[in-house]
Amino acid sequence: MTVVVNGTVYERELKLILEGNEDKLGKIGWIREDVKNKIKSKPFLVVRAAGSHGFDIIIIRHDMSIPIEIKSSKEKTLNFSSSSHRSQDQAEGYVEMISKTGVMPLYAYRLKKVNGDPWRIFTFESDYEGRYRMFAKILPKLEVTKGGSYTMKWEKGLQLTSLLEYLF
Repeated sequence: MTVVVNGTVYERELKLILEGNEDKLGKIGWIREDVKNKIKSKPFLVVRAAGSHGFDIIIIRHDMSIPIEIKSSKEKTLNFSSSSHRSQDQAEGYVEMISKTGVMPLYAYRLKKVNGDPWRIFTFESDYEGRYRMFAKILPKLEVTKGGSYTMKWEKGLQLTSLLEYLF
């Protein structure tokens, strides 16, 4: 029997982690206990926007709001030019949004069937301001191919655990 896992499962996984869900955090061995406790004591409000043509989730806390696009794959490289250019068109729209609003979006890339932290985090190259400027310094940027398409290489991303240590 083949089990199909769609992206919604991973959206929910990340949502539960960021909002400090005790049951979910209790089942995850790749996040240190001290970080789990910090997440529980200062969680994000996580708004799921799945199914829309915008971001998958938006995380909100008194000190920041960040839209996140979630991608998952069994491949270690995700090319935005594949799958009818939908991801590429979406990313180009996000770049335009950044130029108008100054908001810093994240891409959370979930590699399937991996031991340890399966998540890697990326953002766009941009001149962010305020708190986002410091935050952007630790985040790997989406790469752009010679043909102008965005791509993510999982091994070059920031581990979710490292992001959580920074945020909490």
